[in-house]
Amino acid sequence: MRNSPNSWLLAALLLAGCSLAPEPAPPPGPIPETWAQAETSTAPLPAAWWRTFGSPDIDALVEGALAANQDLAAALARIEQARAGVRIAGAGLWPRIDAAGTATDTRQSGSGTLTAITAPGTTRIGSNSGTSYDGQLQVAYEVDLFGRVRAGRDAARDRLAASAFDHQALRLITAAEVVQTALGLAATERRLELAAANLDNARALLALLDARLAAGRSAALERDQQRGAVAGLEAEIATLGESRAQQRHRLAVLSGAPSPDFTPPVPQWAQLRLPEVRPMVPAALLSQRPDLRRAEAELAAAGADLGAARAALYPSLEISWDRAWTDRSSATLTNLGASLLAPIFRGGALRGEVARSAAQRRELAATYHQAVLTAFGEVSDALAAQRQSALRGAALDRAAAAARDAYASARAQFDAGAVDYQILLDVQRSQIRAEDAAANGRLDRFTAVISLYRALGGGDLP
Repeated sequence: MRNSPNSWLLAALLLAGCSLAPEPAPPPGPIPETWAQAETSTAPLPAAWWRTFGSPDIDALVEGALAANQDLAAALARIEQARAGVRIAGAGLWPRIDAAGTATDTRQSGSGTLTAITAPGTTRIGSNSGTSYDGQLQVAYEVDLFGRVRAGRDAARDRLAASAFDHQALRLITAAEVVQTALGLAATERRLELAAANLDNARALLALLDARLAAGRSAALERDQQRGAVAGLEAEIATLGESRAQQRHRLAVLSGAPSPDFTPPVPQWAQLRLPEVRPMVPAALLSQRPDLRRAEAELAAAGADLGAARAALYPSLEISWDRAWTDRSSATLTNLGASLLAPIFRGGALRGEVARSAAQRRELAATYHQAVLTAFGEVSDALAAQRQSALRGAALDRAAAAARDAYASARAQFDAGAVDYQILLDVQRSQIRAEDAAANGRLDRFTAVISLYRALGGGDLP
């Protein structure tokens, strides 16, 4: 029995009920119920988490960077590109409508007539003179039998979501870098203050040794050792000055400003507040971290691509309608038709695209699962760093206080002649190291908090 065109159309319509979408992506694996050695909170992290440090200078730097950073501007442009891609991909779900019109001017020439068409088209020979007009309206619509067009639109929507999450992740990174650099700048200023005070003390002691040497009550070796201590402090101040300049330049880049024209405010070291951060349950991390949401959206887009590739193996149905008219006749010509196009042989290209899309989906699934594992590891590391840096910082503060007391006592005994210079020099060096280590230890505590905010996703950024 011969198959009629109507049979093909009926078969296509029956097959349209078959779903060609891939199976849902597997879950990212077991999720722990709680964090090790950390209490969880039911309250989400603050959106403007950088304000928890209690510094108006940090607030101004972060908000300025979020408004002017050029990497963020580029990410916004990528979102607009993805949004336009959604419109393009979804256009196939709507009919295509085209219109055409021609104007023909005819003139008698000798025994024949030459027709010149003003609009691009054909040239016609006729016997009548004058101007005539023709028009045509065409409508075509592809019936998305197997969801190929819808899958393409869904993939574009998922990529738009991925672009938005990428922008949010970049905002988090930018805010964290600004806070880290600003706190580093504040710590550098504090270390410069300590170094300058120690340099003043070292120079005063050097002047005393010079006077004692001139009076014959001190050895040249002691004076030369103290000169070395002074020079070492001067070199340390120069190194810290270089670090301060680099931190200022980094803040300028993050803020989208030329380095020579940018003078960032410096947070007051003594007024900074150390936030207490309590994470939510581990399962909340999957929806809180923008990089995980981006990876999830990219995986969903790959699934939609696979559905589109599978749908391309099956026939496509297009319905068309057109009407033509001319001022030379009161009649119009109307056509209504349907065409069914079934791929028979494409050299394996269509099935190759299915295989490629399936492999890409497996790749992105593995990438997503690895990103989840990495995220849990980063939170665990940040929690451990917060805990250990607090213990280390407290110990360094005690050591610095003890070193200051020791130097004050040693200096008093040296002035009284109870101890020699070598003991005083050793105590002086210990004090310098202890105070510098305490400043770095406090910065480490701030850094651990920033890392934890970043690992947890930083809250819903405004």
